[in-house]
Amino acid sequence: MNNNRKPILYKGEVYSKPVSKNGGGGPLKLPISYEEARDRIKNDIDNVHDTIRSLPETSKLPNEVVVCIRMHPDFSAKSYYPDSLFDGNNEKFGLQEVGSRIWRTEDSEDQNEFEESGKLFFVRGTEQALDKLKNHLDRPLFRLTKKFTEDVRKIVSIDLLSEEEQILGIPDDWERGCLEAVLHPFEIDYEIAFDHFMSVLNSSGVDVESIKYKQYDEGVTFISLYGDREVVRALSGYNPLRTLHPLEARDFSSIERGTPMSGAPIPPQFTGKSSIVVGVIDGGYIPGNPALDPYVESEDSVPGTAVEYYQQHGTQVTSAVLYGALNKYKNTDTLPEPKVSVKNFRVLSSDTSDPDLYEVIDAIEKIVPENDNIKIYNLSMGPAGPILDDHISRFTFACDLLIQKYSVLFCTAVGNDGHIAGYDRIQAPADMVNGLAVGAYSKIDAEITRAPYSCIGPGREGNKLKPDLSAFGGCSQNPIQLMGENQDLRILTTGTSFSSPLVSAASAHLVGYSNDTINSFVARVLLIHGVSEATDSHSFELGHGILPDDIQQLVTCPASSYTIIYSGEVEPGKFIELPIPWTEEVDKGKVNFRWTVSTQTNVDPQSPDDYSTSSVVTSFYPHTSKFKFKNGGSTKIVDVVKNPDKEVELLSTGWSRESPFPVSESGQTPYQVENDLRADFKWDSMDTRRKNKNADNVYNPMFHLHALERGKRYKSEKIKYTLVLTVTTPKSEVDLYSKVRAKYSALLPISLDLENRISVTS
Repeated sequence: MNNNRKPILYKGEVYSKPVSKNGGGGPLKLPISYEEARDRIKNDIDNVHDTIRSLPETSKLPNEVVVCIRMHPDFSAKSYYPDSLFDGNNEKFGLQEVGSRIWRTEDSEDQNEFEESGKLFFVRGTEQALDKLKNHLDRPLFRLTKKFTEDVRKIVSIDLLSEEEQILGIPDDWERGCLEAVLHPFEIDYEIAFDHFMSVLNSSGVDVESIKYKQYDEGVTFISLYGDREVVRALSGYNPLRTLHPLEARDFSSIERGTPMSGAPIPPQFTGKSSIVVGVIDGGYIPGNPALDPYVESEDSVPGTAVEYYQQHGTQVTSAVLYGALNKYKNTDTLPEPKVSVKNFRVLSSDTSDPDLYEVIDAIEKIVPENDNIKIYNLSMGPAGPILDDHISRFTFACDLLIQKYSVLFCTAVGNDGHIAGYDRIQAPADMVNGLAVGAYSKIDAEITRAPYSCIGPGREGNKLKPDLSAFGGCSQNPIQLMGENQDLRILTTGTSFSSPLVSAASAHLVGYSNDTINSFVARVLLIHGVSEATDSHSFELGHGILPDDIQQLVTCPASSYTIIYSGEVEPGKFIELPIPWTEEVDKGKVNFRWTVSTQTNVDPQSPDDYSTSSVVTSFYPHTSKFKFKNGGSTKIVDVVKNPDKEVELLSTGWSRESPFPVSESGQTPYQVENDLRADFKWDSMDTRRKNKNADNVYNPMFHLHALERGKRYKSEKIKYTLVLTVTTPKSEVDLYSKVRAKYSALLPISLDLENRISVTS
C-alpha cells in the first residue's frame, strides 16, 4: 500500500442533526377537465365490461378481475397516488390496488425514455365495483371531493393488460421450454385462483405434477412450468396472469469449465482456519487438494447425486475466494494462508434439470437464516437470459428480501452472454438492488477492458447503474488461473463466475477485519466508493470501477484528502444535515468532492416500476453563506457573511430570499417530478456524485439528506443510509486530514487488521 495513504474516518453521523423543510414546487397543471376525464373513463369501463364478458371462462376467475389504471406520465409520483379510487381502511368502491409497473406509449420502445412513460396500477375488483365507480362519476360536482375529481383527471385510461404486456421476452423461434409465470393476488377468489390456473395448464397439456411454485407473504405467486406455443396461446389474455417469460439455465459446462495445466503453487503451512466465513452457494466441492481442504467446510443443501462438473465449478469458485487469481504465483511459490474460510453449499445435483432453479432458491432461503455467522455470500449461478424491466424473477426478489431481513450481502456474477447481441444485458439475480453485481475484466499488456463475455447494464428500476464493479475474470489470451481438486494442476478458465468470488473475499475482509466498524451494508458502499476513485463515472461495461489488488486501498484515502463514513437511519419524509468537515486554512486551489450514498431498501415484487421502495436524495451545499435572492423574474446570489449590507439593501428594495437554505449545487432539487427522479437515478439504492469547486467558494459545506419512500404496501419506520465522502485538495499545502482530525474529535480511523488472522483453530 502507498504509505502516503491514511485510514478513512467513521462516525460522521455523530455530527448529523434534523432539518425542517417545507414541500417545494407548486401543483402540476391537470391535463384535462373533469368532464372530459369522466366521459372517457365511463366509456373505458363499458369497454372493460364488454371485454371481460367476451372472455371464455378459462381466461378469467368467476368473481374478481384485474384491470389497469394508466396514469398520465406527469403524475407517477407517490404524492399523486389516486387513493380516492381505492379501498383503504374503509370500502369505497370495492377496488384494491395490487401492484404497478410502467406503461409506455406506442412510439416509446426505448426503456430509458422516461417522458414517454407513466405508471400503470393493477386494480383488483368485481364488475359490480366498476359499476359503482361509474355511477359515482355521474354525481354532481358539488357532491364529489376535490381529491376524487383531481385523481380522475390524472387518469389516461382504464383497460385490461394487453397480451404484449403479459407475454415477455419469448423470441419468434421459441417452440418449447421452461416458463415463469407471475399471478396477481386475489381476495374473494383466493382459494380457487391457483387451482383455476392449474386447470388451464392441464387442459393445455402441461404436466401439472412437474409445476413448481412459491407464494410469498408479500402477495405475488411465482410459478415455474414447462410448456410450448400452445400453452403460451392459452395464457395470452388470461386475466389473473401478470407476466409470463421464458427461463433458461446458465451453462457451467462450456465457457467456465477450464483447461488444466501442470504445476501449481505450494500449499500454505496450516496454522488455523479463519473464523471469517464466505458462503459459496454453488455446485458443490471436491475434496483432495491440501491447499483448499483445511479452509473449507462443505454441506449438501439439496438432495440428489452430486454432478462432477457442477462440483468442479464450485471448487474453482472456492479457490478464487481463498486465494484469488493464481496468475502472479510461480509453481515454486508458497501460497499465503487464506484470511477467510469458505462454507460451500451444494445446491445443484443430478436432479437439477430445471432452468428456474426453484429448488436452488428454496435452499438459499433456508441457508441464510440457518447460518447467522455468515454475512457475505457468493452467487456465481442463476437463470440465463437478460433481465426484463417489467418482470422481477423469483431469484432476484428472494435474494433482495434475504439481504433486507438478515443483513447479509450477495456478490453475484452478472452472466457470460455479453458477447451475444440482444442477450448481453445482466442476468438475474445480479439485478438485485441491495446486492453487488460483479462483471469481469480482461488484462492484456497492462490494458484493462471488459471481458467480451461479461454482461452489461443497465440494471432494473431501483439500481440501474449495473454492474456495480468488475474484477479479473480472464479471457482466452490471459485466462484466470485457479485451483481444483488436484493439487498439482492449475485450472485456466474464464468467466464472471470467478470475478465475483474475488469481490466476495474483499467484502469479507472489510467486514471481518475492521473490528466491527464495517457491516455488510457499509462494505457494499465502501467497495463502490473505493473503486470509483480511479474512474470518472459509471459505465455499463465495467461498472463504477475495478477491484484493486490491494484491499487496503478501500479503507484508506490518498494524500491531500480525507474520507469519512456517515451511517445511520432517517424517518421517511424527514431531512437530516450532515456537516462536511472543513478548514478555512485551505484558501486556494481546487477542492474535489466525491461521494457515494446508498440505502438498504425494502422491495416490492408487485411493482417492477417501484421495486425499490425507499431512497435518499442528497443536496450538496458547498458554501453555506451564499443565498439566492429573487425579485420577480430576476435573481442574485449574495454571500451574506461577506456582504451583509448587500442583503439589507436587497431586502429593503423588494427582494427576498428564494429559500431559507443556501444555494445547492447538487443539480436537481429533491422536489423533482417522478420521471425526473427516475431519469436522474434518484430512486437507485446506490448513487455516486462528484463536484469540483475553487477553495474560495467553499465555506462550512454540508449535505442535506431527504429520506423518500414510495408505494403503499411497505412502510419503513426508518430508512438505513450510508454516505461515504472523499474531499481532496490536490494543490494545497495544508494537511487537510490532520486539521479535520483535530477539529472533529469524534471521528475515528478505521483499521483493517489484515496482518493478524482471526482463527478458530491454531
